[in-house]
Amino acid sequence: MRFYPKISIITVVYNGQDTLEATIKSIEKQSYKNIEYIVIDGGSKDLTLSLIQQYKHVITHWISEPDQAFTMP
Repeated sequence: MRFYPKISIITVVYNGQDTLEATIKSIEKQSYKNIEYIVIDGGSKDLTLSLIQQYKHVITHWISEPDQAFTMP
């Protein structure tokens, strides 16, 4: 039996309704099957979350929360 290591693919997105679907479809078409697909959304205000829900069968894990501002001490 051959071992296929898990490959993690992470997409970071914010208001990406125009590009996210093409990205997800590209992941879905991969012939390598031991893929973990993670989507991190920065709290999008467009239809990004709808796309994530539509393709939840492709996405292993996802999170949507606003980015935190970083300030120098």
